[in-house]
Amino acid sequence: MKTKPNFFKDNVPFFLFLFLFSWVVIIHGELRNSTSWEDFRFFPDAPFWFFLRAVFIFWFVGVIKRNINKRITSKSSLLVNYVIFLSVGTLLYLVISSAFSLAISLTFGTFHRNYSTLFREFYRTTNSLIDFIMFGGLSLAYLYYKESIKYQKQASGYKIEKVKSEISQLKSQLNPHFLFNNLNILDQLIEEDSERASIFLNRFSELYRYSLHSADKELVTLEEELLFAEGYFKLMEEKYEGYYFLEIDEKLNEKESRVPPFCLQVLIENAITHNNGTSRKPIYIKIQDDKGIKVVNNKIPFKNGKKGNGVALINLSKQYELLGVSGIQINDLEEKFEVVLPYLNEERQH
Repeated sequence: MKTKPNFFKDNVPFFLFLFLFSWVVIIHGELRNSTSWEDFRFFPDAPFWFFLRAVFIFWFVGVIKRNINKRITSKSSLLVNYVIFLSVGTLLYLVISSAFSLAISLTFGTFHRNYSTLFREFYRTTNSLIDFIMFGGLSLAYLYYKESIKYQKQASGYKIEKVKSEISQLKSQLNPHFLFNNLNILDQLIEEDSERASIFLNRFSELYRYSLHSADKELVTLEEELLFAEGYFKLMEEKYEGYYFLEIDEKLNEKESRVPPFCLQVLIENAITHNNGTSRKPIYIKIQDDKGIKVVNNKIPFKNGKKGNGVALINLSKQYELLGVSGIQINDLEEKFEVVLPYLNEERQH
């Protein structure tokens, strides 16, 4: 629910500035017109009347700005618009000020005294012009600052929402991938060994509950992700027992870090999918603490040259970039494949 703007409450700091500025201007003017302390005359009410004039100009500038904004259709820059506000406001203020002064003179019978010479009219108009340029300029500068802050917050909000949306899209690609791959494995196990299929199904249901729990999170704790990765590997062992081995560095359990959900599971799956592990030549997957979270495995490529499209790694790299850190480091060497994930601190958790 939007709150209705309050002219005074929303601009208290600026009003305080105008009040202090009015005192400074009046005192400075009296000092400039005095040759000694004996000549110095100060009327305490003068700054208050000057302050009221400044508040009126601020309100008037705001009215001019709102009305002109409704009529501006071209996408001109903020600076050009503010020059228009000041120019139109100056002309209208001079007209209103002159009309008000004339009405006061006629009402109190001081027309002849106030308009006896051209110099008096020029002096009065010049004072009104200086007052408006001074206070109108300050008012527009203040309104410009407020509008810039508002735009920056909006832009920041749009950027955050866009990033969250993109991260959700990337995760939505990983989560079904995890589901369908494991359902295919389950289907194969049912045909080969119903008992192992039952064990696989039980473990898979536990992991999938974690998957659903983490689906809406941008980040999870490293401890949670390590447990999920270990559980996922045990799930894979039901099909590839003795072909693949997983080793997790115990130092990682001491790290108070955050990671995108499924990041380690994706890398373990990547190692299993793209390497032909056997009982004689198994694949060793290691998750280490090495200037980040390093996931490394030896390489035993398939004879038919089976290669993936790298979508999972690309998505994972994009997730880290959207979280405001440099992309993941991928090293595809002759005998091993390694990926290093940067550590994310606690503050990135939303």
